[in-house]
Amino acid sequence: MPEGFGFHSPPPMRVVATAGGAGAGKSTLVRALTGRDPWARLPSGRVLALVDEAVLTSVATAEAVVFVVAADQEWSEQVAMQLDALHALDIRHGLLVVTRSDLADPGPVLRRTRRAMATGALGRIESAVVSARTGAGIDRLRLVLDRLAAALPPSPEVPVRLWADGCAEAGAEDKGVLVTGTLLTGSIERDTELAVGAQDRRLRVGGLESLGRQVSAMSAPARITVHLPEAQPDESFTGAALVTPGRWRHVDVVDVRLRPLPGRKLGGVHGHLELALGSARQPVFLRVLDGDIARLRLSEPLPLRIGDKALLRGAEEVLAGCTVLDILPPELDTEAQLAGRGLELMSRSAIPNGGDELRRRGLVKAGDLLAMGCALPVAPRAGDWLIDPAELDELCQRLAALVRARAREQPYDPGVPKAEAVALLALPHRRLLEPVARAARDLGVRINQGRLVLTEGGTELPQPVRQAVEKLRAELARSPFSAPEANQLAALRLTPKSLAAAVRTGLLLRLADGVYLGPDAVERAVAVLCTLPQPFTVAAARTALGTSRRVAVPLLELLDTRRITVRLPDSRRRIRPEHD
Repeated sequence: MPEGFGFHSPPPMRVVATAGGAGAGKSTLVRALTGRDPWARLPSGRVLALVDEAVLTSVATAEAVVFVVAADQEWSEQVAMQLDALHALDIRHGLLVVTRSDLADPGPVLRRTRRAMATGALGRIESAVVSARTGAGIDRLRLVLDRLAAALPPSPEVPVRLWADGCAEAGAEDKGVLVTGTLLTGSIERDTELAVGAQDRRLRVGGLESLGRQVSAMSAPARITVHLPEAQPDESFTGAALVTPGRWRHVDVVDVRLRPLPGRKLGGVHGHLELALGSARQPVFLRVLDGDIARLRLSEPLPLRIGDKALLRGAEEVLAGCTVLDILPPELDTEAQLAGRGLELMSRSAIPNGGDELRRRGLVKAGDLLAMGCALPVAPRAGDWLIDPAELDELCQRLAALVRARAREQPYDPGVPKAEAVALLALPHRRLLEPVARAARDLGVRINQGRLVLTEGGTELPQPVRQAVEKLRAELARSPFSAPEANQLAALRLTPKSLAAAVRTGLLLRLADGVYLGPDAVERAVAVLCTLPQPFTVAAARTALGTSRRVAVPLLELLDTRRITVRLPDSRRRIRPEHD
């Protein structure tokens, strides 16, 4: 990028496209306004960038349109087709300019164009009559353009998406390429990275140019040229989008709302259409789901968001505009699903809403919501995942039902392993199980040793086993560290399998083979050991707990494992300060 001087504070800029009939004098008008291509400084101090290119490229990425017709020209099919494109894209801001007022009466052309515009959103835009040759009306045109620029809405707070409409080799002294486009969202700084393509390829910004001068940073809206020194000289980025890394999803299936032009209906399946979105042009496959709702399959993934507007063209004419409703739609396998999806989308808004998306999806990644253009709602989270409260409640109910059913079907092995629970609940990520399990505590479910089990109050052990375990727990309540001997367990008819079930359901604590205490043994032991002079020996602990070495040794090892005690080199132990 050639050396130059930059703005410390670039002036406020708006971007307007010029459209209209061939030979209507658009380029001459731009030169009369600006004195040089392609921008004009308006009376208010604003800068207006004028993009004079093919209408499908310039209008699709500009903020407004200046539609130019000549007073001395007849109405043409080209003018009609360009107006069709503006109507289909639902362009709402613009200005009608009649040129060559010195060569013919501008009234008939002005009235004819007004009638054609009346059916679309441009029906009430201002108009101006000028002669670029004599200068008549140019000063008033500047004032009208200033009003148009002032009325344009602020740039949305969305990460960068720069649709490239021009690309050239950087030159002999600079490596890479120069990419030109309209920046409508976000800010770009020199030496940061932009991404391109579905593979999220990262490219460093070597420099920025706007209004013919180098700048260190530029915010939307603006016409800019970006130097990408790491790109290959023969690469072309025209039709691609440079975006903020990690903040967009490149998708090839979207659901849209159609805006067919009068007299042109779309129904059923269409396989030979062209999509025009941003500066991208590509074949698409369209299937109408219901009424004006359709699904588009793109030939190449594009970085899209809810609310994006595009154009659909047939072989020789503009057929419809469309607005993106969903960039991550569900798969539809049957005719019934297709019809149901169409009905569901009938009332869908094209304004991104994080709360609505979360309610519809139940579970969704925060990154996906941001890529859709949504603000993140307040909701339970698990890492990058958000969970709708209603979905969380349903998952809790299903989890509790699974655990209860397993307890009835397999009373000696009642727990549901965590991995199995994830699969049975059809959770898209294993980390979602943790918040579901936490929320299910009120329903009698907890995690124990990697399994989902019923809590003590909800345990469904066979009645004889439950009664035997309760007798054992009553004895341990009187003498909490007197683990029953094998003959005592046999007398209660507690087998290794039934004891394991009691441990899994939280009724007993297993210290070692054949050594069982109550579930509160750890807390009670810590309370006793804290009263001993620190550090203490195994013998001192055994005496204080009133138990045998058979119990004291594995109990102290468990405390070591849980980082409640510290074992010193001389085999003595002390309680960690945080547990005093």
